[in-house]
Amino acid sequence: MMRVVDRLCNLLAIFAGVYLMAIMFGIVISALARTFNLAGAWSSHVFTFAEFGLLYIVMAASPWLVRERGHVFIELITAALPRSIQRPFSRCVSALCVLICAVLVWYTFGATMRAYQFGDAEMRSLDMPKYLLLGAMPIGFGLMGLQFSRFVYGPVLLHTGEAGVHE
Repeated sequence: MMRVVDRLCNLLAIFAGVYLMAIMFGIVISALARTFNLAGAWSSHVFTFAEFGLLYIVMAASPWLVRERGHVFIELITAALPRSIQRPFSRCVSALCVLICAVLVWYTFGATMRAYQFGDAEMRSLDMPKYLLLGAMPIGFGLMGLQFSRFVYGPVLLHTGEAGVHE
């Protein structure tokens, strides 16, 4: 099952990277179009897709970042702990992250379903159903929770136990 999750997370990370590049090119093209008086109604949509895309990018890339331990976390506490306590401490921190992700999945799924049931919309230059925007959150937090669970039950820990930058 984790292979499927890994492939899904890889695809979502690629999607996030492509979307980020599309936003960059869209903004550059929109700015050039305004500079040369070629901007039309389409140019305001670029910024709407950029705004919505920022949430999609974060939710799509975060599970991959968790798996790769690419998120920012502080090793100062784990480095100060005795070696015998570092492993259980790291697993407890990972379990807390799983719990937080589960709460966020519950809350954001509820918000997504309410937006769908009531037909809420985000009003920008384009009207977009709000559930399409919110729907990225339960998926992203759910996948992050699965990735954090690896550090609870798997052989690899979230923390290395060494303070400082290791890149």
